[in-house]
Amino acid sequence: MVFHPNPPDEPPALMEALAVWGWAVQHGGIPLEYAAAVLADHNCYVKHSGVPDPTDSERWIWAAEDLADWETVVARMAWPGDDAVDKERWDQPGDWAMREFLLRRLRLPGSHESTDRLLLRHCDEQIAECKRRLADQPDTRTDEGN
Repeated sequence: MVFHPNPPDEPPALMEALAVWGWAVQHGGIPLEYAAAVLADHNCYVKHSGVPDPTDSERWIWAAEDLADWETVVARMAWPGDDAVDKERWDQPGDWAMREFLLRRLRLPGSHESTDRLLLRHCDEQIAECKRRLADQPDTRTDEGN
């Protein structure tokens, strides 16, 4: 059973506890039964399991299942999600999304200009467009100053 990492005001995180106890079971010779009994008291199993008032037995089973495959469970807990990973572009600077937006808005296939310069061009175009629209609007003011 994979749970979300516990709320920040309840340290240590389940992810950290699973890593420590999972490693200890796998490499340190700690019995799974003992580690599961200790881990079953973690707030994520007690308060945040989604099960109202889980029994000691239920919590022990969840902890034992998580410990048996602790590396996979920890990796799933740490995984930010496919959408977040898809948004990362390790080969591009941090402003790649803004740059792509600006290139689209400026109808440019690419540019050697900095993102700041592209943003300035975009803002200048938007200001010019607003001025053009204002100039094209009929004057709706009256002699009374409204």
